[in-house]
Amino acid sequence: MKIKQGTGHGLGRTGQLAIVAFACAAAIVAGSSVAASADPPGGGHGGGSDSGAIHALQQRLDKLEYTQGIQEAKLEITEKQSEYGLLFNGDGPNGPNRALWGTEIFTGDGPFLAYDSNNQLIPSQSFQHMKDEIATAIATQPTTWPDPTKPNGSMHYMFAPVFKSISLTDAVTETPSVSLSGVKGTAAPVSITIRVYHDVWKHTSDGWRKVTSTWYRLD
Repeated sequence: MKIKQGTGHGLGRTGQLAIVAFACAAAIVAGSSVAASADPPGGGHGGGSDSGAIHALQQRLDKLEYTQGIQEAKLEITEKQSEYGLLFNGDGPNGPNRALWGTEIFTGDGPFLAYDSNNQLIPSQSFQHMKDEIATAIATQPTTWPDPTKPNGSMHYMFAPVFKSISLTDAVTETPSVSLSGVKGTAAPVSITIRVYHDVWKHTSDGWRKVTSTWYRLD
């Protein structure tokens, strides 16, 4: 009996061993049942019944593997959205790492587009290629950390994405977010920007990455 191997999104070794054990047990039970039964009318030996049971089992295993692969994809994409703010703004002890933000979140080739609350394109914050947006972000990264020249601190808060569609290779998400800037050492806010990101993702050899990103201001 052939058990389909994982694709990189499927079960770990423990899960595979458990499935193989279950499949073997099912095959033994099926074989015992056939051996204990009389030959079917017409002189057959029940081989078709065995084959059908094994095929049904394989289908169930394939479905289980696919379902787990989708769950793993959703988890990785959700983590990437959380990394967005940590890499762009810093995680506390460490300052922004916008070069890593670029390589960890984006492919670099697709467009990065920004729209205001009237759904009008914001040219100064829009780029036909995300690598250009990344380069601009890197250029604004502080040279020292903590940055003594900036009185304010900021963070992109990315909430859990809503999956509009997803497969093992592609996904489309919508993610609400808030960008907050405040005076360092105080509770005084300077600016609050509310956005929704519309992103298209692709699974690459390095993992899930955004191939296009478009955000809309709601405030």
